[in-house]
Amino acid sequence: MYPPKIGYVIPDNLNEAIDFLKTHDDAKVLAGGHSLIPMLKLRIIRPSYLVDITKLKELHYLNKEEKEYKLGATITHYEISKAQIPLLSEVASKIGDPQVRNMGTIGGSISQLDPSADYPAALLVLDATVKIKGPSGERLEEFSLFDKDMFTPDLSQGEIVTEISIPVFPGYKYSYQKLERKAGDFAIVGVAVLIKTNGDEVEDFRVGVTGVNNKAYRSQIAEDMIKGKKINDEIIDKVAQEVANESNPTSDIRGSAEYKRKATKVMTKRAILDALKR
Repeated sequence: MYPPKIGYVIPDNLNEAIDFLKTHDDAKVLAGGHSLIPMLKLRIIRPSYLVDITKLKELHYLNKEEKEYKLGATITHYEISKAQIPLLSEVASKIGDPQVRNMGTIGGSISQLDPSADYPAALLVLDATVKIKGPSGERLEEFSLFDKDMFTPDLSQGEIVTEISIPVFPGYKYSYQKLERKAGDFAIVGVAVLIKTNGDEVEDFRVGVTGVNNKAYRSQIAEDMIKGKKINDEIIDKVAQEVANESNPTSDIRGSAEYKRKATKVMTKRAILDALKR
């Protein structure tokens, strides 16, 4: 299906983009387009204008500081995949195909919040913070609060995601395991794991899941279940089962709800075991 007719605006700077969005309440920001364009083709959204921010240099950077990584909103999946950011680079490497990774951006992805997108699970366990700029100035928000619901970021009229900050997690092992119907597809289920061990005992454990609920989620019960415990097959199985119990998938062309729930358990176990090998 072809998208409807749309006006196309290329602002010279971020403030110009914000000013235009403020006065055109049905305009949408274009920052790569690989989440937005499919929605346009399906007529899920019908904006009057697209405001293209992909060429704004002020939004294109990736810096590692002492305690955190800072990513400009228009950094591409490919650039993130090569940046050696624990967990996040692995997630970026599994998004779409090379064309998508070269064009798609992290800011664009989280501004659409497709419930099967890859980043949200990792951003939850990484305690990511989102910087947002709008007509009233700048504000910071935890990603867990920014992700309000399916396709519903916490963005008011005229606001644009400008930066994502991720703390450094020294000494943590990680893994992102994704089940997809075909190569380059959205996740049927994706599981992101961060784990810190002391010998065979778990000091800290974080797990995020995408694809099997209205939005990505962390399982606090599963995380608490394994912290301070010695790792063995029994505890891993219990943790994976709890993560699956908290899923709420729907049946669609990618599989039945029962299949997705069982897949969530399998992928959680796989993510834990893969992380422990590193």
